[in-house]
Amino acid sequence: MLDALHLIARDDQFFSHTTAARIHGMPLPARLEDDAVHLASPSFTVRTRRDGVVGHRIKAIVEEVDGMRVESIPDTFVHLGMHVLSVEELVEVGDWIVHPRRAHRLDAADLQTRAREYAGARGIRTVSAAIPLLRAGSDSPGETRTRLLLREHGLPEPTLQHQVRDGSGRLVATLDLAYPDRLVGIEYEGAHHRLDAEQFAYDIRRYAALDALGWRIVRVTHADIVDRGRRVVPLIRAARRAIGQ
Repeated sequence: MLDALHLIARDDQFFSHTTAARIHGMPLPARLEDDAVHLASPSFTVRTRRDGVVGHRIKAIVEEVDGMRVESIPDTFVHLGMHVLSVEELVEVGDWIVHPRRAHRLDAADLQTRAREYAGARGIRTVSAAIPLLRAGSDSPGETRTRLLLREHGLPEPTLQHQVRDGSGRLVATLDLAYPDRLVGIEYEGAHHRLDAEQFAYDIRRYAALDALGWRIVRVTHADIVDRGRRVVPLIRAARRAIGQ
């Protein structure tokens, strides 16, 4: 449908909201997999009305991605927060935007600057709440959710992508989240960690090497996020106490 709409859209129209997010490559929650196509028109013009299409009249900076007119990444972030996502879901998107390896990476200040253009708009509070929670370094939405879960339970802010080296300086592992002063690492494990035999074997070797260096590793799965840390948070607290508070 995107290709068809691209061909018939007016020259001033552009993709927005979740459609823009997908074109940019942003991570979105599974609940939005079947979301309609969002096609926007500038303010004070005619909104598109078509089956399977949600029409908007919005202000946005427009850029071209793969030959398609799309609202900019900062505008997409703001509109997702105002109309679609929860604070936690928006932080997942924001962490993707500010990741150090992202080409033409933006930072939280860039998003805040754009958000100010929407001051007073309905839903902007979600955006304002999410921006201070963004951190550069989360490699996946699961890692972001794990970090937010620790914060929710009053645990200190962990270090992201902490490199563990042995006595000779050889890199042993890069941990998703860590408390280096307590030798506690937290790894978010998606389904591929148990379904991919090569990954599973690698994990076993890596955790053995970390254990030999005195690290305690707590492994977090999607189920731990869903149950708000009832199983995993006590394990993390206990691991931190092993060296003392």
